[in-house]
Amino acid sequence: MEPHEVKHYTHESDSFRTKVFGIQDGLIGVGSIILGTAGFTRDPILIAAAGLIATAAQTLSMGVGEYISTRVRMQIIRNELRKEEFEIENFPQKERDELIEMYVDKGLTRAEAEQMADKLMKDRNVVLKEMMANELKVSPEEFEDPVRLGLLMAGYLFLGGVLPLLPFVLWTFLPLGYALSVSLSVSIILVTLAGFGVAASKYTGLPRWRMAVEQVATGGGALMASFLIGYALGSFVHLPPQLLQ
Repeated sequence: MEPHEVKHYTHESDSFRTKVFGIQDGLIGVGSIILGTAGFTRDPILIAAAGLIATAAQTLSMGVGEYISTRVRMQIIRNELRKEEFEIENFPQKERDELIEMYVDKGLTRAEAEQMADKLMKDRNVVLKEMMANELKVSPEEFEDPVRLGLLMAGYLFLGGVLPLLPFVLWTFLPLGYALSVSLSVSIILVTLAGFGVAASKYTGLPRWRMAVEQVATGGGALMASFLIGYALGSFVHLPPQLLQ
């Protein structure tokens, strides 16, 4: 039997992390607000309004937050690279000594390490790459554009927030009823979480069923807790009768 080609997905890790974070924050974060509101009141307009406000606020805040955090991370890396370039340019002997110790730690003899360091020192760019990988332990190529990641976060969070909101929006136009709307919302959230859990198994190497179960279990627990908190709060706060029908 011919061996299968091994594929690496580290170059996609930032994008997929952002997608998962966005969709989960929408499904669980906004979904919990929606179901918490549904536990508090049975008015579809109030539930839909709370969900829309939460979706809009989370989409904007998390999208901007992802952009800023990624941009700051890139700025930190670039600043460290500038420092390293300065050291290579102005203190080449120090960098040579660091290379030698680096290769000795990896198992080369000191003579072999000195020979390797002397060869590398002829090309400052090669030295910089070695220092990036071994001393700074950073790789700017693996980080994606902050604007793209910010938009990805916002888009997937918006999607995650809108999906569980759909039954309650439809309820304002169609006679779905309270129980069906809540059931549909929960089902949409759990099915979508399971789907992303299965997709994540491509990157984690874990079994699909395990990733799906983990997503559903953690998300379901948060949704149930939010609904019960809203229900308990609704039991103590007396709303006008029309809002509880």
